[in-house]
Amino acid sequence: MGKRASQLQDLPLAQQRYQSLSAYLGDDDLFSSDLSDGELRTRLGHVSRVPCQVIFSMADEYILKYVDKAKFLKRLCEAMGGAEKVAIPWGNHSLSNRVQETVHCIIDFIKREGPKGWDDPWG
Repeated sequence: MGKRASQLQDLPLAQQRYQSLSAYLGDDDLFSSDLSDGELRTRLGHVSRVPCQVIFSMADEYILKYVDKAKFLKRLCEAMGGAEKVAIPWGNHSLSNRVQETVHCIIDFIKREGPKGWDDPWG
């Protein structure tokens, strides 16, 4: 079993979703740490046209232990054309253990990068 498959083996997934996530360059293989910088750009570069923030769980239980999470977060943001990086220390995969911190980061980003002028809900 490959490393992708071993990450997913204990999750409740339909076969099609499992295949989409675990296959190299599968339909949902967007954030795999073993993708090259070019493959990440191909998969994620389209978001460079809009303000984007990547919130990363630094204690994500589904990321293999040997992956340098800080380096991978940097690679993801670069692939997205310079997306804003947010590393949540000790955050689990769903960030359910860091909800307030996560929501604060999202609201701060929206206030800075969101609508300006007449349609500004924060004004």
